[in-house]
Amino acid sequence: MNGVVRSALVVALLAGTAAACTGPAPAAPSASPAAATSSAPVPSPSHSPEPQAVTVPEAEKAFSGFLATDDVLRAAGADRWTLSLARDGQRPITAAQIHSYGAKPPHYTWAHPAVFVPRQSAGAGLQWFAATAERRNSTGDVRTAVFAFTRPSAASRWQNSFESLVYPGDEPPKISVDAEGYATSLATRDQSVAISPNLMGPLHATVAEEGQDGYASGLIAPGPQTTGFSAVIKADKQKALKNGLNYNSLFAIAATYPSFALRTGDGGALMFYTLIRTSTWTPELEFAKGRPVPIPPAARWTLQNPVIWDERRIEETQQYVSAVPPKTSTAPARVIAYDNFVTRASAT
Repeated sequence: MNGVVRSALVVALLAGTAAACTGPAPAAPSASPAAATSSAPVPSPSHSPEPQAVTVPEAEKAFSGFLATDDVLRAAGADRWTLSLARDGQRPITAAQIHSYGAKPPHYTWAHPAVFVPRQSAGAGLQWFAATAERRNSTGDVRTAVFAFTRPSAASRWQNSFESLVYPGDEPPKISVDAEGYATSLATRDQSVAISPNLMGPLHATVAEEGQDGYASGLIAPGPQTTGFSAVIKADKQKALKNGLNYNSLFAIAATYPSFALRTGDGGALMFYTLIRTSTWTPELEFAKGRPVPIPPAARWTLQNPVIWDERRIEETQQYVSAVPPKTSTAPARVIAYDNFVTRASAT
């Protein structure tokens, strides 16, 4: 990369404003009540007595700047700076994207951006906002992406903390906003919804492991990333046993990453959270030790040795958005967005 391009990228990165990019520039985001979510463990009243930590125009500028800057950096192969735009669960995913695509991560164009800014005081520890945009890849496939951006303080720059993709054909519920265009975040243990934000991730993990036989199955609707995971795990266990291997796959909430929740128009909530899936293969029978076992395609960027002597371990970082109904409803929560990447693997 020459000095001129490098300087331009640094300016774009630090300023957080739109820079020249390959493809059409994204439209200015708007605070419309379309789909997205976020939650910080800070309940927000409709009118905060303290100054608002994040304004809607500020969030719009930060989001449009991120879309343009990220595109410039990826196109230029500036991997280190691309990674600097991400934090929390999105950071290992971004690193995995860079490595798995041979330092040439996919290029996207963006349209119809919108931001969702919760009421939060300037003294709040972690400041954040949510956003959505229509993402088009090089083959013309269009998906709605959901984001959450955070910063530790007003002196810090915004980074992408969370990014997921709405299922094709699905549509998230509307976010509730007040007269000034601000949304309402839910406290971690909010009791006004069917599942509190602090319980959504653990319950989802339980359904993914135990399926319809688990105690939480009636709380979350069936789907490919809920009961579907359980069915696949059972089938993979049987397949592994035929090769003398013991297979297991466990899900857990990523407690070190923030989760987010916003009030929806129906009185429910839209929740963002991250799960870590850990899958292991261990030789059950002596003949299985030292034999080559196919490596899953998603793990080939980080795992080259197909032989298992003691254990193979593969970890995925999974990011979800779920629509949770109000407490008065009998409907189950629905997973509406999902994205994942293998972020770590080992074989011994």
